[in-house]
Amino acid sequence: MAYYTKINKSELERYLKNYSFGDLHYFKGINEGIENTNYFFKTKSNKCVLTIYENKIIERIKEKNLSFFIDLVNFLRKKKFPCPKILYNNNNKQLNSYKNKQFTIIDFVEGKIEKKINLQHCYKLGRALATLHKKTLSFKKKKKNDFSFNEWDKLIKRKKKIKLSKSESFFLKEEIKYIKKNWPKKLPRGIIHGDLFPDNVFFKNNNIVGIIDLSNACNDFFCYDLSICINAWCYENKLNINKMKNLIKGYNSIRKIKNEEINYLNLFLRASSLRFYLSRLMDSQNKKIPKKYKKNPREYLNKLKYFQSNDVKNYF
Repeated sequence: MAYYTKINKSELERYLKNYSFGDLHYFKGINEGIENTNYFFKTKSNKCVLTIYENKIIERIKEKNLSFFIDLVNFLRKKKFPCPKILYNNNNKQLNSYKNKQFTIIDFVEGKIEKKINLQHCYKLGRALATLHKKTLSFKKKKKNDFSFNEWDKLIKRKKKIKLSKSESFFLKEEIKYIKKNWPKKLPRGIIHGDLFPDNVFFKNNNIVGIIDLSNACNDFFCYDLSICINAWCYENKLNINKMKNLIKGYNSIRKIKNEEINYLNLFLRASSLRFYLSRLMDSQNKKIPKKYKKNPREYLNKLKYFQSNDVKNYF
């Protein structure tokens, strides 16, 4: 969440004119994250977030996938999953466009992002992740993972997107070769969040009240989604074993992880490390993205190297 599209009050009112919100009382840009432009705003009876999809800047969220994301959110809300409601405009549409950019408006989540992750947060996150996986088993639509290992070679070959030294290129090619060779063919799979970092989860009274940013959701192995969460929630210069175990304990309380999934967990941790290293590397070399929004790719390179040397299967 950043704000690439700068808008003033009168411009924001143009975005909102096809909704029945009443007078605009307050608004501000949300200066977190990287993928979209987000503005928080208040009217007399509403607190909402305007999200403008910056496809031409980030080039990760394809326009054709936005309808999948909206349908998924609507499905999850019917299943009582804690994701905020996407509001309809006066023409009964949830996805809107203005100045050749698509946007949605969602209800504001009355909670906070936890900056200091503890064991209880990890447990609650595990439960929420497993709940997402179970509830979406009956969701009919499918979407491929645009950042799966099948796409990594293409990314590295796109020299305009990623510039690598010979040693970096060799390291990545060898890691991709290893992951491809050992990638499982058959494990439990379905809809995954794909980007469940702490800044996409809102807590209130120590409970999860909102999970946002499902625009990266897709079909893949559940254990791959679990590895993304372990990497994002349980790593502190090295893996915090207790946090990982608590996350998995929470997950198991809703959906029991199979032994064969645990056997592949370290491979998925390497794969998810590589996935976010590559996307951050792309962002770091994208001149359209302001420097203050860019995240350090080396954080995930370090995680990748850690899991190359430390197999988490030894902790089970």
